[in-house]
Amino acid sequence: MSEGRLLEAEDEAARLARRERRRLLEQTRHLDPWERYRALNDAMDESYELIDIANREARFALIIMGALNAALLVVSTRSETVAAIPAPARPVMAALLAVYAAVAVYFFLQAIETLRPRKFRPRLRKPLGGSPATHPLGVRYFEDVVERDAEAHYRAWEEVRLSQLNAELAVQGHSLSLKNKAKHDALRRLYAGLRVMTLLVALLLSALAFFALTARS
Repeated sequence: MSEGRLLEAEDEAARLARRERRRLLEQTRHLDPWERYRALNDAMDESYELIDIANREARFALIIMGALNAALLVVSTRSETVAAIPAPARPVMAALLAVYAAVAVYFFLQAIETLRPRKFRPRLRKPLGGSPATHPLGVRYFEDVVERDAEAHYRAWEEVRLSQLNAELAVQGHSLSLKNKAKHDALRRLYAGLRVMTLLVALLLSALAFFALTARS
């Protein structure tokens, strides 16, 4: 290999090494304030999306529960179905219906718990980061906004620093995460109740079908 080609190869290797060092530094450096602002907004959007998903899943569970109730109501209120139940089995069927009613009440309570509005407003006793320049100024969250009149709110937006805005976004994101955790805990209990309700409805309908077939035969 000629000396010129050797020098070109060495220069190319040096360029690749510098590019790799820059890439590693880019991956490990701290975010600048505007990058942090965009990342925090993305995290907020994801939190709101998770809240919306939890609400949709709760409404879907209510639809299934309505279908189960309708099926049980249609079958159990037919006079021939009730007449087909033998007298010794009627207390057992009544007990199963009572259990079903208790589970249905539990289900409704969990649905309310999942869908109800929640508030996790942080009460910060000292400045975040140890400095007022990094402490939330209260220009985004509605409960902080309405504590000022319109003119004071406008002045706050004129005075707010990017570090304060990022701190407020971080605190809001933490509050939304607490709200999401509470919603998803309630949602798990809601679907646990729905599974029990489905099993009870299947048991009751199977028993009613058995008694109806036995009565006919």
